[in-house]
Amino acid sequence: MLSRSAQGLYWIGRYLERAQHGCRLIADQFETMKDRPVDEIDKGWRRLYLGLGRAPVGGELRSNLDDEQFMLVDAFTLADDLTFEPGNPDSIRNSLANARENARQVRNVVDEDLWSCLNLAFLEIRDVEIADIWRDRPNEFYRRTEDTVRTFFGIADGAMYRDDSWQFLQLGRFVERAQLLAGLIDAQLSVYPAGGPRADRGGDPDWLSLLRICAARDAYGRLHSLQFEPAAVVDFLVAEPLLTRSVRYALARVCEALDAVSAGRPLLVEAGRRAGRLAASIDYDWPNRDPGDDNANRATLREIGDSCRRLHDDIDAAYFSYGMEDSPDA
Repeated sequence: MLSRSAQGLYWIGRYLERAQHGCRLIADQFETMKDRPVDEIDKGWRRLYLGLGRAPVGGELRSNLDDEQFMLVDAFTLADDLTFEPGNPDSIRNSLANARENARQVRNVVDEDLWSCLNLAFLEIRDVEIADIWRDRPNEFYRRTEDTVRTFFGIADGAMYRDDSWQFLQLGRFVERAQLLAGLIDAQLSVYPAGGPRADRGGDPDWLSLLRICAARDAYGRLHSLQFEPAAVVDFLVAEPLLTRSVRYALARVCEALDAVSAGRPLLVEAGRRAGRLAASIDYDWPNRDPGDDNANRATLREIGDSCRRLHDDIDAAYFSYGMEDSPDA
């Protein structure tokens, strides 16, 4: 297919995954604010921003642990920054707008139902501001917005022909997911160390929250009962191949998509080799780590995130921005 069309689909997948991840993070944070002490709410915002690799408006996140009313105003500002801020390229509204723009530019390969779903999702959020959703149960806004993204991917899953169009959409979606999950788990270990003073509590809400964000609470409970051991949670979210929101599952889908768009020869391009090395490192190196060494585990997660960013560059060079052998020099 045309590289322009492939690139558009790839970025649709990335932007929508980014918007959905942001919705899950903020919805969970609002749930946390209902019945948690101020210091725990503060830690939740820190985890969120660290996981996204973003500094809030003003350049830093300041704690206001002695003033609950100020913390509420702070939450209003932070939610606005992550959801509607025009200057934040990764805000939920900007992510949906960018996905829609990419779909508009490649309408020739985007099904009418997919376009309608994405267009409506953007129009519903286009003129909304933080004050409009703050008055009554703001977390429901994020759940609804996430549902529209899930609807898009559900339509795609049920209707798209499994040609290169489908594969590039999947490729963008799961490269983004692997990168976002690695950043989130790294941030979790930074704010809530696995060996911290609350790590021996079976129902620690900080780790339950992480599992909820990753839609993994029930699956974890079936395999590990109700003992939410931090080291086991980290291992589950990184290495479990059957969990849809694990790093290993995302990398498996990336490898499958690269295999498909490379005519079964992904190792001929650096993207295929890098994705294969990443998956193999989780299969063979990750189990040999020291589960209690937070610093080493965080370093490994940062390496995964950096590799995902380089993987994007490899994909761009191999499929979107490659030069033509017979083209004249610029």
